[in-house]
Amino acid sequence: MDRQGQWEDEPDSGDWWGRALWGLGTAAVRGPQSIRATAAQQFELSVSVRSPYLHAMAFAALGAAEVVAQTPGHAGSLSLMADLVRLVGRPSTRRGWPWPQPRLTYANGAIAEALIASGAALGDDAVLANGLALLDWLLGVETTAGRLSVTPVGGWGPGESRATYDQQPIEAAALADACARAYALTGEQRWADGLVRAFRWFLGDKRRRNSAV
Repeated sequence: MDRQGQWEDEPDSGDWWGRALWGLGTAAVRGPQSIRATAAQQFELSVSVRSPYLHAMAFAALGAAEVVAQTPGHAGSLSLMADLVRLVGRPSTRRGWPWPQPRLTYANGAIAEALIASGAALGDDAVLANGLALLDWLLGVETTAGRLSVTPVGGWGPGESRATYDQQPIEAAALADACARAYALTGEQRWADGLVRAFRWFLGDKRRRNSAV
């Protein structure tokens, strides 16, 4: 947008759209009463949009999950969640690499959380189970000696050497959110343990560079 308030580029549905929808859905349900109606109105304007990008759709689905929690039959939100499930596709049969992308990149926990939320909202036990399985796998590969060691900024994939530096707070935060949702739905202690592990990452309890402790 230029100084006169005119758009200089074309509309698109990248991460910014997904994050905006996430924020609007959250504000519509959890925000101060003074902004809820406006946030809900703006959410309705964008919930029919779709993105070809998995992260963007995951972020948007988390906003839809907020709306569905308050309005279980919200058609736009349920439709978006169903389209996220289709974009993820069937669980991978690739040995040792169940993740729906060829590499772990950023905010990985958000993808697992979006699947968990979508499975619960849609009443699809298979989708819910896939989301939980992906979260369990992600926690496993991002834990070393009982400490969280999340995917670094450059990403990581099978067959690649994995750096332990340049870890980002968004990774631990996304894992914490996903574990909190999984625990709320299942009551299983392993998710509470994962949440505590993610919280401790912010307090310095993490794997240090070039060290296993």
